[in-house]
Amino acid sequence: MKKLSAICTFALLAIAAGPALAQDYDRHGHALVQDERGWVYIDRAGHSVLRPYLFDNGPDYFEEGLARFVQDGKIGFHDEALNIVIPAKYEFAFPFQDGAAKTGSNCRFVREGEHSSVYCQAWQYIDHRGGLREPQP
Repeated sequence: MKKLSAICTFALLAIAAGPALAQDYDRHGHALVQDERGWVYIDRAGHSVLRPYLFDNGPDYFEEGLARFVQDGKIGFHDEALNIVIPAKYEFAFPFQDGAAKTGSNCRFVREGEHSSVYCQAWQYIDHRGGLREPQP
């Protein structure tokens, strides 16, 4: 149900594509709007908080309490209150699964129809605080 709610909120804001209305803010005081650079979460004062990683035509889903965001072309992770938990320093990162997220470096993205695939020369796993972690078998 959370995913459907997030998608519906995203779709409504996409239609509005302007300043957020009072009902558009979440319980943390943030709204998702579109500006000249794309989608961005803003606070009630209209200041940019962070830019979500877009997946399935909307902001990234939360997995294990964290979602991806993009800053300066790199990927990091934030919590539901939009607090940055792991800074954006990865060329690519998969969502968390079983306590770890797979991150890549020296990556290239190949467009395949309406989707893209990522190929990285090096992969590593991180924990919920950004520390290195061994992959689970």
